[in-house]
Amino acid sequence: MFASVLFMLIYAAALALCVYFAVKRHWLKSCLSAAAAVLPIPAAYYLAKKFVAAFGASLSDALKEGFLELLNLRSDVMLREKAMLNVSAYAVNALLGIAAFLLCFFLLWALCSFVKRLLFVLVAKRSYSEYDTPKKLPVLSAAFSLVSFAAVSFAVLFPLGAASDIAASAAKTCGYRLPASIISNPIGRLYGIAGRGFFDNLTEIEGVTEFVNSDEAERGTEIYISLRKVAEGADADGESIGRISESLKSSYLMTDLMSELVANAANSWKNGRRYMNVTPKIPDGRSGELVKDTLEILSGWERENLVSDIDTAINVYKLLRGRGITRLDDGAALFEALSKEDFDKELFTELSQNGDFIAVIPKVLHFGIGTAVDAMEMEMNDDYIVELDASSLSREDWLKEASAFSVLIARMRTMSENRDNPDTLGLLKDLYSLRGSKLIGNVLINLLIQILYNLQLAAAG
Repeated sequence: MFASVLFMLIYAAALALCVYFAVKRHWLKSCLSAAAAVLPIPAAYYLAKKFVAAFGASLSDALKEGFLELLNLRSDVMLREKAMLNVSAYAVNALLGIAAFLLCFFLLWALCSFVKRLLFVLVAKRSYSEYDTPKKLPVLSAAFSLVSFAAVSFAVLFPLGAASDIAASAAKTCGYRLPASIISNPIGRLYGIAGRGFFDNLTEIEGVTEFVNSDEAERGTEIYISLRKVAEGADADGESIGRISESLKSSYLMTDLMSELVANAANSWKNGRRYMNVTPKIPDGRSGELVKDTLEILSGWERENLVSDIDTAINVYKLLRGRGITRLDDGAALFEALSKEDFDKELFTELSQNGDFIAVIPKVLHFGIGTAVDAMEMEMNDDYIVELDASSLSREDWLKEASAFSVLIARMRTMSENRDNPDTLGLLKDLYSLRGSKLIGNVLINLLIQILYNLQLAAAG
């Protein structure tokens, strides 16, 4: 807030001083000063484009490694880095374009100012400071000074204007109120539309027509804001999660980058490594194993399947949120949800329709049965919970499997709550009714033996 207010005060003071001195100056001086400020803009634009075309690729290669380090996108565990290098090259190209333009502008502005003063000596036979006539025309002089101020301030502030317009557009799309800052203040907004267009033309990559630079930045900002809202717990209706998917679908660069970031992050996190300055705490026990299994699947994300995977992840997220499951270590809430037939049908149907996430279903099966056995305070060798290749099942098969699974978990959950008087006959009836299940049928005999054995031990004890 303070920086924003200070910036606006400095801007207003500079504008006021420019007009104040112009009123006292001869209009011809102000006219030539305006020309000296305006003419360098197209010339600097041309030279900056030529500079980036000639040296951008080599300088990008030299700087992008440091750029990745700056953004904490390096890790000891890297599955791939092509997309990150492409995005860093895009960012470095944009920074080089801006820097080259500013350098060329100030050099040319100084040169034009020198020529301006030289003209007074050669033509008027007087120095610039000494030139004066009775007809100063202060209003005209002030008008020319405004042109000078507009030209110089635009040359300096167009990146701020572009950033302001990008941030404002993204925030509006995401329904987010930007905090008071230099980017969101009225001066930044003043240079917004023109600054963004100039930025796009100046920093466009030669031969690349698939995307517009500022549009990609806006999509990235939308994703950042949406992720922030989710992290802050401000996404009760799942709108921000849905916005992430929409932003990815309309982005060219972000789909590659997001799939790569998720794959690298998942690979690092499941191995307990830090990535992007984050080391999430993976819960212990079966909940942790389910999280690690899911991270293993995410580590295989590619651009081709990203959008469908994101949609599946969003739908599963909304399903879990609807059941009050918001934390990685909330195994008890997930176990309770798995005992409900409607939840299992929605979950299995959603996961089974995705070629990547279908592999999560056997992990959920493993988690549910294992957690149920744990809740019954029994011991069971996890090898008895066999994981099958579930890719051949139809949607109708999945609905049947979900129904069967919910019956099994509900029965075991009931028994865990009544360990002193377990309904063994009810368990036998349920297990018999589930004998046709393709996913859990092959574990029922082993499960039955283990449960009955443990019950016998408990009775004998």
